[in-house]
Amino acid sequence: QQLWIDPTNGQRMLFGYDQGAIVTLDGGQTWSSWYNQSTEQVYHIAVDNSWPPFVYASQQDAGAIRTRLRGNQGAITPLDWNPVPGWEWGSEAPDPLNSNIVYASGIGVFKISYPSEQWIDVSPQLDPALHARQSISQPLAFAPWNPRELVAAFQFVMTSIDGGAHWTRISPDLGYPKDTVPTPDSLRGKPGLLVGGTIQSMALSPVKRGEIWVGTNTSLIKLTQDEGKTWQDVSIPNQPGDVLAIEASHFDAGEAYVVFAWYSSGDFTPYVYRTRDYGKTWTLITNGLATGQPSGSFARVVREDPKTRGLLFAGTESGMYVSFDDGDHWQSLQLNLPNTSCRDLVIHGNDLVLGTYGRGIWVLDDISPLRQMMTGTTSEPVHLFAPGEAVRVRRNVGNDTPFPPEVPHALNPPDGAIIYYSLAAKPAGAITLDVLDATGTVVRHMTSGPVEPVKEAARPPEPNFWIAPPFRLPAEAGGNRSNWDLRGDAPPVFAHTFEINANPGLTPPSPLGPLVPPGAYALRLTVDGKSYTQPLTVVNDPRSPATVADVRAQYALETRVVAAMQTAWDGYQQVAAARGVVAADTASSLPAAVVTAAKAFDSTLVAVGGEPTSGRFGGGGAFRPGGPPPPTFAGVNGTLGRQLNALETGDLAPTEAMQAAYAAACKDLTNAVTRWTGINGAALTTFNAVLAQNNLKPVPAATVALAAPRCGG
Repeated sequence: QQLWIDPTNGQRMLFGYDQGAIVTLDGGQTWSSWYNQSTEQVYHIAVDNSWPPFVYASQQDAGAIRTRLRGNQGAITPLDWNPVPGWEWGSEAPDPLNSNIVYASGIGVFKISYPSEQWIDVSPQLDPALHARQSISQPLAFAPWNPRELVAAFQFVMTSIDGGAHWTRISPDLGYPKDTVPTPDSLRGKPGLLVGGTIQSMALSPVKRGEIWVGTNTSLIKLTQDEGKTWQDVSIPNQPGDVLAIEASHFDAGEAYVVFAWYSSGDFTPYVYRTRDYGKTWTLITNGLATGQPSGSFARVVREDPKTRGLLFAGTESGMYVSFDDGDHWQSLQLNLPNTSCRDLVIHGNDLVLGTYGRGIWVLDDISPLRQMMTGTTSEPVHLFAPGEAVRVRRNVGNDTPFPPEVPHALNPPDGAIIYYSLAAKPAGAITLDVLDATGTVVRHMTSGPVEPVKEAARPPEPNFWIAPPFRLPAEAGGNRSNWDLRGDAPPVFAHTFEINANPGLTPPSPLGPLVPPGAYALRLTVDGKSYTQPLTVVNDPRSPATVADVRAQYALETRVVAAMQTAWDGYQQVAAARGVVAADTASSLPAAVVTAAKAFDSTLVAVGGEPTSGRFGGGGAFRPGGPPPPTFAGVNGTLGRQLNALETGDLAPTEAMQAAYAAACKDLTNAVTRWTGINGAALTTFNAVLAQNNLKPVPAATVALAAPRCGG
């Protein structure tokens, strides 16, 4: 803890401690919050099987917490975060079969039940006859071969298959070297007796039932291959230090990785080892890991990607590293990560989740490109990486006032599919990315070229910092990352809005294109005239109340709405083109008959085209005595835009009322198309006859016929 007192004003103080920095301006009567700083000092993390997943973390002085990896309000907010009745240190083990049950070690083995958040200590250590010893990092995990078997490590290993109601000891005291007679625990603490270690790290093999590796805080490594019936001492000769981490291979039962730390004795060298023969021999694998850094270079953790053999990740006291050759060579994976102590790693699906000591929790979204780099594909002039599976979620489901920016929050991962591509050189022109559905139809087109912001962005109803800039693909030499939000192209409208479910710098103009249904899609990246493709799978939000069939029916209605909006837009443009020509025929210098006919014809055009400047999304019609005016292209476009926004707030098969609303708008559009067809024909011919009588050029007819909207089911 550190306290600074302003030498010119003792009422002003700055206090720094484990939770962060706080300020007082009134001599300590009130203090600012530390919750606006991501300074969590994380020991261990775990990720559950819910969606979006919760990441659990034990943290120094502030206690255990959990937070979602994606928030519903367009960001990860305080609504997605809550304390966990665990402890400051220790480990967390979410139940793989029930995400509402979590176990936490530290000062016991706490069983935590959600949503009540009740907790109770079910540790076998409550029995004094057990004489259990535990480390500050007491390992706790579920067995890969039995999702009901909870494994806890003390100086011995114990298991429970009934949530801690009963425990079975499956090892002797593992805290002593081989050929050493353990000191009876009943005599522990007496002078002159050998003090045994405790288990500091543990790995349960995902490929061989009953294989358990443990490491102690006294440099020992022990192994069982038969669920604890027999144990071997496979310690590394002459390697002192704490065994901070063990990772059992996901592909070979005989392979494992260990991390030693000897910094407590002034040795800040990284020690990472690999065995491929069940610990008979060990190889030091630290080539490429930094040494001699002022902030410390010793290793903290190593993890293997469960999907790609030989892809390893390591965290040290100062940063992150990746190996593409099973640890033979390492390279930095720091990216935008600050210099910080990387304490624990979890690879969950396609995401790499990192717990740091001092800078909170970080996520590297979708490591699919790292997996594909194992094949050396980055040497190509252009390479489009195969994206990971994309989950169909909405940016923000809020429906009222958003959190202001000063409320602590973290960014959500990018919406939809995360797309990586590498360019050996900067392209000569704009690159494009098209998304095609299973029929080969382009549902979304994106470009790196200039994109004009909507006119409303210049003077939005909210402060400009809320507004998202126009979306453009990056096109720099080297690696590029973008995303597709799983929406089709936005329909044309006469006026845009910015909805109240806003996020700073991320709020797009409405209406957006429809959210596509689950299914198979293709990405087509075009660079300097050459195209590259990759498949993409879109899956529905696991929490969705709707079936895939419901979502497809909803999307079908939305695409009809969008098609009708396009027809209304095109109709208005044809009318506007005609009005532009007719305007020249209203000049006062022309014969009165021409001016009178032109003004009358323009009124006819306005009556079908409408005025796009009024109403939400534009196109509102003016009041007319005797009832509402006949439908106009602009008015119908605005009505359909409002319908599209209403359909987009959640997953649901279209209701009868929704279908009726579209049918009514479609009927109005059909009315406008029919009237415009007549105006573009007989009425225009009549007006052009007046022009011809006065030796004036005729108004050309629109040559492209409007597609009749489909109003039925």
